Amino acid sequence: MTRILIDCDPGLDDAVALLAACHSPLLDVVAITTVAGNVGGAQTAQNGRIIRTLADSEDIPVHAGAPRPILRDPVTAEDFHGTTGLGGLDVPEPSAPLSPTHAVNALIEHCRAAKSDLLTLVMTGPMTNMALALTMAPDIMEGISEIVLMGGADREGGNITPFAEFNIYADPHAAAAVFGCGLPIRCLSLDVTHTLRTTKDRLSQVRAVDTSQADYAAAFLEASCKLEFSAKGRRDAPLHDPSTVIALAYPHLFEGRRAHVSVVTQEGEQFGRTIPHFADDGPVLWYDKADVEGVFKALCAMLEGAA
Repeated sequence: MTRILIDCDPGLDDAVALLAACHSPLLDVVAITTVAGNVGGAQTAQNGRIIRTLADSEDIPVHAGAPRPILRDPVTAEDFHGTTGLGGLDVPEPSAPLSPTHAVNALIEHCRAAKSDLLTLVMTGPMTNMALALTMAPDIMEGISEIVLMGGADREGGNITPFAEFNIYADPHAAAAVFGCGLPIRCLSLDVTHTLRTTKDRLSQVRAVDTSQADYAAAFLEASCKLEFSAKGRRDAPLHDPSTVIALAYPHLFEGRRAHVSVVTQEGEQFGRTIPHFADDGPVLWYDKADVEGVFKALCAMLEGAA
């Protein structure tokens, strides 16, 4: 079982990732940290608590983090995820409170405590919390096995600008700090997530799983598909954030190349662009291929609670 901390900005697709990770016997979620991104910081923290309740995982602490990017003006995605970040779906009120510890401090504490039993960080939102933690306490890298993140794009172009993917665009300076820290990173960019489309048949597979976690995941995926159609005229929404926890639990389903990744932090049309420089010694495994049917079967297994 892999011990993970999930840093996220829930978000419909973050919600599916959290449900899958919390219910899978292959992963041990030690904490959830939230950051402003898909919606504002207060709402992502609230959504983290809601998803924790839906996952029946009230023992996992949720820590609210950075309410804005490090340097740039805040940018959010309510136009896609809705004002609540969860597509306007009817969800219960969370039953457990936020942890009083700020997300950046929680990251530092958990990583320092993991130096004898390394922790994997899963990041599905802007990287503000992690960049701040690395600045405050660079020794935390000694407690991190690897980072598995969703962000960036190369051949696919961007989804918020022609060049930039949203998570990177929301805080390019933080992304540059994380990509440049030297830790092993597995990157699920749009190059691979755009191949993972939630077709009607694949959504039916999720609906067929007999758990409440799968029921909620199917509702979030369906909402994503409806919003994808409204925004882009294509119904089959990509499986962005859940790809991180699936790649962690079932790495054989993905293929990629080693790279050094730089981020454009200068204002202009390419602001927030990720540029992979492919090289055998690169610390980043830049995924660009996946077994699509295998990925959706794995998601179903995680939501079912199967290994």
